[in-house]
Amino acid sequence: MRALKILSVAALVLGCQSTPTPIARTWELPAGVKAVQVNGYEMAYVEQGSGVPVIFVHGAAVDYRYFSAQMEPFSGKYRTIAVSLRRYYPEPWRGDGEFSLNQHVDDLMEFIKQLNAGPVHLVGHSRGGTVALYAASKNPGMVRTLTFAEGGAGMAAFSPEDPALVQRRAVAMPAITERLKAGQTDAGLEIFIDYVSGPGAWKALPEAIKSSLRANAWTLTAGEKDTASWPPLSCGEVKRLAMPVLLLEGERTPGTFKAILDSVQVCLPRATREVVKNSSHGTPRANPQGFNAAVMAFIAAH
Repeated sequence: MRALKILSVAALVLGCQSTPTPIARTWELPAGVKAVQVNGYEMAYVEQGSGVPVIFVHGAAVDYRYFSAQMEPFSGKYRTIAVSLRRYYPEPWRGDGEFSLNQHVDDLMEFIKQLNAGPVHLVGHSRGGTVALYAASKNPGMVRTLTFAEGGAGMAAFSPEDPALVQRRAVAMPAITERLKAGQTDAGLEIFIDYVSGPGAWKALPEAIKSSLRANAWTLTAGEKDTASWPPLSCGEVKRLAMPVLLLEGERTPGTFKAILDSVQVCLPRATREVVKNSSHGTPRANPQGFNAAVMAFIAAH
């Protein structure tokens, strides 16, 4: 009877689990961009080269184009892939409908399954690092190595305890949301970029990068709201990751991300940590040579 009750409860739980609402693609894919159906969504990506896959996962307010400086160097040895997560460019999203890190994790795992190419080298930057860490924790057999490049913001178990760092985020994120809702996109993005990379970082960006950020601006507001729905990921769970992990940071990165890396590092059994010189948070674009050299050396060693 007890076993029957357990089975009944399990069936009820499974029956109550929601499935993502299918999203029919109404937007055009840019030239050279591919898409694969994952969980009712056409996930856009670019790829170049052949061999063991290396998959790049972008952070907040950017998309697959963020890794344009990685595609050519990595494709000489690997099947190099950069994805755009659900709700990011080329989807022209303006904040309506669902936005979920949990869904991004499920989409990424389904994407890897559809490659049918064995375990992959997974490289996640910023919020993409968080997505990659969750994906590796849920299905470690899919991941050959993990590069965690300044991810983890919003993860309760690894959030910085320094009151000054906590206050910086508490001030920045609501201000970003307020500007976006008021239609002041550039003003909101300036707060965000200066928060993650230091004062004056927005003004120093090339116009092409600013344009990419504008196309994904609403993911900032949605991502901040979504943080409360993330499942807990404890130090104990991270300790069970057996794959090699590279922790990557920019030399001039503000303290928040360094504090998160410190917290994550003590929980990883096979962690390597590297610093990308002459770079703040946006290491793949600020110093692509340094970023590429660190990641390629790490991958080659495993």
